[in-house]
Amino acid sequence: MKRLHQWLLIDMADQKFSIAVFPFLKTRGPVKLGGYTFRSTTDLEGLPSHQAKAVGEIAQMLFVHDDFRVKSASYAILPDIEVHSGDRRIAQLAQLRAVVAYFYSAPHETFESIFLAPEDVSLVLFTPDRVPIALTRPEHHTERVLPLSGSAPDGHGYVPGYNGLYNFRHAFWVEPGSRLYGPKPHMGLTIAQDLCSDIGWGVPNRPDYYLLHLLDKPESSTSQRIYAALHWYNAANENGIDQSQALLNLAVAFETLLRLPESSKKDRLVDAISLLLGRTERLDEWAEQFYAARSRVAHEGQLIDGYFYASTSGKQKQTSDLFGSLMLFGRQIFQLCVGTVLVGIDLADRANLQEKFVTNNERYQKICELLEVKTTSPNEKLLGLEPTIRAIERYQFVASNVSTGPAITAVRQVCIALTACGQELPLELADALAACASSKRQDGEARELEVIECLDCVFEKLSQTALSSEARLARAVIRLVWMNLSRRYYWLKGRQEGTKHD
Repeated sequence: MKRLHQWLLIDMADQKFSIAVFPFLKTRGPVKLGGYTFRSTTDLEGLPSHQAKAVGEIAQMLFVHDDFRVKSASYAILPDIEVHSGDRRIAQLAQLRAVVAYFYSAPHETFESIFLAPEDVSLVLFTPDRVPIALTRPEHHTERVLPLSGSAPDGHGYVPGYNGLYNFRHAFWVEPGSRLYGPKPHMGLTIAQDLCSDIGWGVPNRPDYYLLHLLDKPESSTSQRIYAALHWYNAANENGIDQSQALLNLAVAFETLLRLPESSKKDRLVDAISLLLGRTERLDEWAEQFYAARSRVAHEGQLIDGYFYASTSGKQKQTSDLFGSLMLFGRQIFQLCVGTVLVGIDLADRANLQEKFVTNNERYQKICELLEVKTTSPNEKLLGLEPTIRAIERYQFVASNVSTGPAITAVRQVCIALTACGQELPLELADALAACASSKRQDGEARELEVIECLDCVFEKLSQTALSSEARLARAVIRLVWMNLSRRYYWLKGRQEGTKHD
């Protein structure tokens, strides 16, 4: 009976999942975005039966308006997410949606319009759960137009359904048979749209393709700035937004992307855009007029004139007739700036530029921080050290002094983690690890380095092939630290012996 209970618990854990859906985006094939694979709701191949059932139920809920259901949407199966919590993965999915909305907002070459508004790129999260019928079947001042087809509620008034989150703003609860409409009264689907070809195939030909790689990378201050800029850019493209607010949102997007300081924003905007896109004729004039319009909105509350006026050439420049809208050029220029910034980031990444500005002392400190994380197992902690260890190896001969504090602490924590893995180790190695793990700063620096030397010698006697991956990474840390601090140890030892002779 106990085994059956354990099996049921494991089975229930395996069945926990969530589903992310782009209700109004179709796809002809799978496309990978931010570590997730989005497929058509008509494609259930390879899904476990409970997941296929959930996708089918959700697909039946998606409507554009009235009785018109969406034929197919795009979905991805996710690990279980509590959609009404502060789960960090929700913020990452919001970034994913911001990137997709940005790509689909390609501005028209001539008219002040975009391909798809952010509302058309809505992203909805569903997590299977038991939900209260008080939320899925409201009774106060409502009437049912169709016969009830849902499950009978349990004794607490709950039925099988889904906790939901719409565009990371609106919580909702649905059950099979519910209807879910879009964020605006009249939703339209675009014939030419296809997620697989538009994002999977088409984006690599764009200069801002690197956004897809950014989604797969650990978050950094640079990526946070870019996602924030995309958020404001998408906010400038929302349906129903007035021209003044749209221009103000776009200005904030530029300021965020280009990291404009609080003072002299107008001059810095002109200089930054000219630096990124070259000294294109009249580009500086657009930037000046755009920021002047932004200032009028910020100080006067509305945009009186949203057009760009090109000046005539000659000794005395005079303003000509209007030449398109500020927003028409603004969207195009913003996307060009994003592309240029991302190309620079890509080149810096390829050259490992950021890594070259990190000292080995900082890398040892990072090892300590990674080993202090309490949410991962000792095995995962050690395996996660490999990129940092390889970086120390690459730059171990760079002329910089390694501080004893972070390096010795890194060795001590590596020994604790390897011991906690519970792997079968040779007795001599286990004893040396225990001695190193139990060493303290109060023992003195010389004693701390002495036990590291002993541990390094023990590792040297063992065959690399006989060690586990975790043990090999631990050995690499110990070898690097000993190589860097051995001279320090022998100097301390010599000084101690000299003191004894005196």
